[in-house]
Amino acid sequence: MRFLLLTALLGAAPAFAQADTLAVVPGDGTLVTDWITPGTRSYTLRLVQPMQQDVGTSTETIVLDGGEVIRTTVLSVPMQGMEQRDSLRAEAATLMPLLNRSGGGAAEVSLEFMAEGVVGTSTPRGGETETIMEMTDAPVFDGSWIGDIAQSLPFAEGLVAKAPVFTAQGGFIDAVMTVTGQETVGDRTGWTVEIDLGPQTLTQVVDAETREMLVLRLSPQPGVVIEMTPTD
Repeated sequence: MRFLLLTALLGAAPAFAQADTLAVVPGDGTLVTDWITPGTRSYTLRLVQPMQQDVGTSTETIVLDGGEVIRTTVLSVPMQGMEQRDSLRAEAATLMPLLNRSGGGAAEVSLEFMAEGVVGTSTPRGGETETIMEMTDAPVFDGSWIGDIAQSLPFAEGLVAKAPVFTAQGGFIDAVMTVTGQETVGDRTGWTVEIDLGPQTLTQVVDAETREMLVLRLSPQPGVVIEMTPTD
């Protein structure tokens, strides 16, 4: 969860009508990704409704190698006895996905992305391995990069962007990202992006200058809100 300077859009950003939807596809040049930098970053997962309690941590390591970005994430939620490890690979300039390896969560997943589609396997915890072979006539994003895609949008209040993504759980879907405005987090100003993934909606606040993720909010069930924020 990282970023690029985009101060030119602050204060004087044009407004997009809700009817104007920006189509984003891998490799089309829409995304601004030169904010992605190598390093390790830590995050805290905190329950904020119906009570306030730290529930887990996430550590993310970024490596840039020969025009590709490799992101390794370890998500730990002790109260659920979960430690999920994800390893993702994509083209650094476009976030065109290449590989996805995930283990320790609800399923063990191995995916390979190609121009023609997605192939791999998914093994639910305690279940049988399922083969994934989904063909498409155009490249799609890996849904695991959706936060980074949102962070790479050409921000402007009212912007609505749609991107085709694939997830092992939901298959092909269109992710719709809406820039609803700006909000203040501490002493920093960020763009607020609502990310609609069909059955799930996320809210991400992205630093208006650095594109760092300031807050990620999700509601796994009614009345429950979890936030992920950078660890101090």
